[in-house]
Amino acid sequence: MGSKYQHGNRGSTKRKWRWNDRTENRAFPQSWADNGRTEAPEDGEIELYAIQWRAGLLLEWVINIRTGKLVKGPLREQPGIRVLYVTADGDRGMVQEWQARETDGRLKPPTEFASIVAKSSEKTDAVQDSDQDYYRRSVDVLYDVE
Repeated sequence: MGSKYQHGNRGSTKRKWRWNDRTENRAFPQSWADNGRTEAPEDGEIELYAIQWRAGLLLEWVINIRTGKLVKGPLREQPGIRVLYVTADGDRGMVQEWQARETDGRLKPPTEFASIVAKSSEKTDAVQDSDQDYYRRSVDVLYDVE
């Protein structure tokens, strides 16, 4: 998970948020696509579009820096969402976790949430051929990408 969820180092340990699933993948809400930020790609970056999400918990653990093993925790938890982003052609994808807000018993993305992100292709993975068409159609439905 990104460094924005890490806390200060304490010798050979540090605090880190770890994902804990609570649901299966769900279709991405149109309102989240419409209201999320759009990151402008810089040199060498590609655009990825949010198309699926799942709910979960972000659990804070103390981990050993050298081994990566959990030492203590979970210390606290926060609601979270895990979002699948893909390129418009469905060829590349990545997953990003976000802290979420709970309003009236429903999860919502944080105010800084981006529905379109810009990343270097090295931070993405190739998508299986069998999934690419579905991902392309999902991007087109949510974002009307030409």
